[in-house]
Amino acid sequence: MLGVWSMAAQLRACHCRACLRATNTAARRVTTRTTGTTGRRKVLASDVFTACYTAIMATAAVVDAGRKDRRRRELDTKIAEARSSLAVLLEESAGRDLAAVVASPYPDVPYSRPLERLDVLRDICKLEPDFLRDLGRRRKDRLDAAQHMRTMLGLSWNPELPDTRKTTLAKCEEVIVAEKELALERREPQTETHMDKTTGMITDLVDRLMAEAWWTSEVEAPGSHPSPNSPDSASTMIRMLRSDGYPSYAHPDLDPSATIQQRERLNDITLKILSDWALPFRERYVAKICYNFLVCGVSPGIQNYNLLILGFSFLGEYNLSQAVVDSFLFLSHMKPTEATYLCLLHHYRLKGDVVGFQGVIRRMFGYDPRGIGLMRRTADYVEQRPELQAWAATEDVAVVNGHYVQRAPLTQNVAEAMLEALIDFGMLREGANLLAVCLREQWTVSRDLLWRLFHSCLTLLDTAAAKMVVRGLLDNIDQASLLLLGPGAVSAGPVRQLRHLLNIWQATALPGDDNVGNGEFHLTREAEKANLNHLATAIWIRETWHHSSMMGWWLGRAQKKLLDDDTPLIDRLDMALSVLNFAAERPRRQMEKSEHIQRVAKMDWLVAQTVVSDYKIRAAENVIVNVLAKQTPRQLRTRSQFAPGIPIHKRIDLALPYGTPRTLEHDVATCLNLSKEIDFQIKRALIGALPRTLARGLEQTQTDSGDVSFGRIVAYFTQYLAGVKDRQRAEEAEMAAGSDPFARLLEALPKPISFWKKKGKAAAAAGHVGW
Repeated sequence: MLGVWSMAAQLRACHCRACLRATNTAARRVTTRTTGTTGRRKVLASDVFTACYTAIMATAAVVDAGRKDRRRRELDTKIAEARSSLAVLLEESAGRDLAAVVASPYPDVPYSRPLERLDVLRDICKLEPDFLRDLGRRRKDRLDAAQHMRTMLGLSWNPELPDTRKTTLAKCEEVIVAEKELALERREPQTETHMDKTTGMITDLVDRLMAEAWWTSEVEAPGSHPSPNSPDSASTMIRMLRSDGYPSYAHPDLDPSATIQQRERLNDITLKILSDWALPFRERYVAKICYNFLVCGVSPGIQNYNLLILGFSFLGEYNLSQAVVDSFLFLSHMKPTEATYLCLLHHYRLKGDVVGFQGVIRRMFGYDPRGIGLMRRTADYVEQRPELQAWAATEDVAVVNGHYVQRAPLTQNVAEAMLEALIDFGMLREGANLLAVCLREQWTVSRDLLWRLFHSCLTLLDTAAAKMVVRGLLDNIDQASLLLLGPGAVSAGPVRQLRHLLNIWQATALPGDDNVGNGEFHLTREAEKANLNHLATAIWIRETWHHSSMMGWWLGRAQKKLLDDDTPLIDRLDMALSVLNFAAERPRRQMEKSEHIQRVAKMDWLVAQTVVSDYKIRAAENVIVNVLAKQTPRQLRTRSQFAPGIPIHKRIDLALPYGTPRTLEHDVATCLNLSKEIDFQIKRALIGALPRTLARGLEQTQTDSGDVSFGRIVAYFTQYLAGVKDRQRAEEAEMAAGSDPFARLLEALPKPISFWKKKGKAAAAAGHVGW
């Protein structure tokens, strides 16, 4: 027992000097009692100190244990409350606004039927160039208005538009690499004339590239490099190379395998030059590329053009890439590939040339008679050739301005490149329609493109674009469900933004909208609301799954904090509680953000409706004023009746007495109206007096405008009377010529007889009476 007591005493002690002495004393006392010794030891001061210290520490330990127990129970309660409130908040944040969307009236739809690809392409191609050039300014004004609206409402969430990215450039590079392994159909020169034109095309491209490189370097650093005519300039070396007989191309069809190898080798060297690109030596690198193009054994092909366009555009050398694009579009007869379409679209997108971008789309899809280089024939030539008629019937051909033009295929890569360009140019409504076409074709759209489209719609508060996005998803609800719940479902960001778009959609609905329309319209609305319920349910499932995953991650993190034995228990509980509080705060912020977006969208939509209503009210006021002005005689009308600055009630008061019986103004108006009616009858009588050929035009004018001026009637009468007078003169002249039957005979008499006749008349005049 001695060892047990000694160990117990040492365990209870704090190992200070006083406690160790007390422990030894206790152990000795046990030993003394065991051996039967009856001596009593004197109590020392250290014993008293030890007893007091032990009592104080025991009391403090009891008090501290009670406080810790209460603190532990309090933290356990808070953790349980935080966990339960987190679950409730997650459920509310994921389903409350979606339930409101489904329960709200169905908003107006932007179009009545699902869009086809030609509908979307036509909407893009029919836009005017002036409208396209003004897109940047209107986009900036819209962004400023949306940010001002958020700032006015005191909202902290005020985002910017996403920057121009190179999302689909990676796919373009993959397509270029993949085309190296494919046996593509090539369009090579067939005659000597074709070879001469191909050689001229390459030399023209070389001259254009060298000129653009020199001018671009001159603008960036004036006078820092030799002039093009200097003996040591790169342009002079290229001219010397051409004077030596280059280019001297062999016909590509002489050795097709060698042609492919040389063009691939040319691409490899060009790619190495572009990878070493440095802006101060731009002209030197361009000269290297031009040198390789001139000394190549065969003429460069479409793959070489594709690499140049993509490489220069990727480096930001848009003037150089534009030279290659112009050479392809206006000088070459090479057959384009899918990589060519992608390079052209990315060139104009990265350059920021929306008019050029639309021009390429017009040429690709049959809205420009020049086409994109696939196949083009005149209409009369097609009508004469049965094989061309079969081609026009089987291929995707458009007829424009007397030409049959083959359209480029709209593949998923081309559609995504177009969608990215539309987002960058701010054409969100056209981008939303193109997204609907992609869903209709069952294509999997890039997640980054979806995020950028949704984010742009939310940032600009573009209600029409948001409606078109939601409508496209509803028209293709099966593909939308796969997009949200399928194996390759989108991430949480686009799903959350899609929920915000639904809130914008719901913000444009007014109570009582579903009570208008016929039965067929209501059946359509019920089917569309069923699709909307399906879409909202899919979003809720995806959000719930994401929140559950996040909750599991946060709880795992809290559990990891609780199991950390190196940290005191109180600190571990505090850290776990802070983790759960942060986890509960995040969905609350998301729910507040959703409410803010809906509030801002509602406010912006109401402001837009106010502007439209104000315009309609002013138009209705003008109609009312015009109707009242017709009751006022023309002689008594004043400018104040049509002045916009005068309130409408004053203008109505000015015109109303003329239509009120038993007033002086009404009597005056009655007299003037009678005078007008008398004038009208007089005019009608005068018109009726004219010949039918002349009266027909006046009667038509009187029927259309309600009145004909007296001056015009007098002019018609003057014309008619002048004609009558001319006819009378002609008749009088004719009668005068035919009244004396002997006049012609007298004129035909011989001259002597005539003289005798005159002499006889003279004698009669002298007083002699003849027989």
